[in-house]
Amino acid sequence: MTNNHFKLAELEGHTEALEEIRQLEQKLTGQMGSTISLIAYESEDEHK
Repeated sequence: MTNNHFKLAELEGHTEALEEIRQLEQKLTGQMGSTISLIAYESEDEHK
């Protein structure tokens, strides 16, 4: 397994992706019975 670093994904302007995340948060919140918040990360190559 490689050692990856991650940073927060920049989703501003990606309205479709943001809406999908919001919908999944709502679905999971309903299933779990408590508020679920999803956080998007992207892989960051440490050698960049």
